[in-house]
Amino acid sequence: MKAAVVYEFGTPIQVVDATPGAVGPHDVRVQVRASGLCHSDVAVQTGELPFPLPMVLGHEGAGVVVEAGDAVTTCAVGDHVVLSALIHCGQCTNCLKGRPNLCMWGLETIFSGTNANDRALRATDPEGNGLYQFASIGTLAEELICSEKHAVPIPDDVPFEAAALTGCGVLTGVSAVFNRAGVQPGSSVVVIGCGGVGLNVVQATAMANAATIIAVDLHDAKLAMAREFGATHTIRNDDAEATVAQVFDLTGGEGANYAFEVVGVPPLVRLAWDCLRVDGTLVAIGVHPAGSTVALPAEQFATTEKTLMSCLYGTSRPTKDIPMLVDMFRQDRIRLNELVTHHFALEDINDAVAKMENGRDARGVVLFD
Repeated sequence: MKAAVVYEFGTPIQVVDATPGAVGPHDVRVQVRASGLCHSDVAVQTGELPFPLPMVLGHEGAGVVVEAGDAVTTCAVGDHVVLSALIHCGQCTNCLKGRPNLCMWGLETIFSGTNANDRALRATDPEGNGLYQFASIGTLAEELICSEKHAVPIPDDVPFEAAALTGCGVLTGVSAVFNRAGVQPGSSVVVIGCGGVGLNVVQATAMANAATIIAVDLHDAKLAMAREFGATHTIRNDDAEATVAQVFDLTGGEGANYAFEVVGVPPLVRLAWDCLRVDGTLVAIGVHPAGSTVALPAEQFATTEKTLMSCLYGTSRPTKDIPMLVDMFRQDRIRLNELVTHHFALEDINDAVAKMENGRDARGVVLFD
């Protein structure tokens, strides 16, 4: 099987002929049909997210179960599934209080890049090296083996391309609006970063009936897309002070009720903070480089009552929210196909990374036969 692998931080991604291993009792073998390319994948390549190497990239995918272990109960051979980047045990304190995205067992597993059932590796490269899998799935491959906990069954009439996007970008953006921020009707919102996740924040705030939705980005093409997804205003962020001034002009001189930072660049968290009104809420979604820090004006903690919220995977509940998003797509209540701006062959993945880094892509997707 072909797989996109990072061998050393800061070097190009290699497409290799990997060999899948045996399926364990609680494993499924999935023939991947579509996988998105996300900034988090690039962060692994650059070393900003220091995952173990060599690693098969990809954490946003959909496909068909072609083999299931004899103890698998949640899906069966032939099922169409979305591959969730997060899994949970269902028994810990965080799971029981409805926060499965914070399950420590699940987080430790996906950050290890190993199989959730036995912490082993399920694939090797042509030289026999064991391959880690990003988020314990590694969807940028023709095939993968993972725990059944990652495989969320969906109806078989949903196109794989659309379904794949619900595994990360759509799930993160939409869930951040409803599960984390709780955006209220009639409110004002600033979305900083209009890529694959940010566009979903925009469309979710439109669903929430926010009155003013201000999209901020460096790229005109993404701002145009944000308009299509529900933004009422757009700002090209060439200068932070000018951006803040425009936000205040658009919100009656008060600032926004909510600001979402969706890029993972520390100064943009400060920009989002500065765009807020007194008692506004900042939701930091972007994945920041390991070891980076964010600076905020401490005197405002005692004078503005602004709220800073961190946000992991949109504060989502994948086994519940992914099927919900798929149903919304089937009912034409959410835009998924329109998120895809580029299709690429797996062999062209480094070109796809360059397009994304240059701001030319909202979401690039590879389709497998």
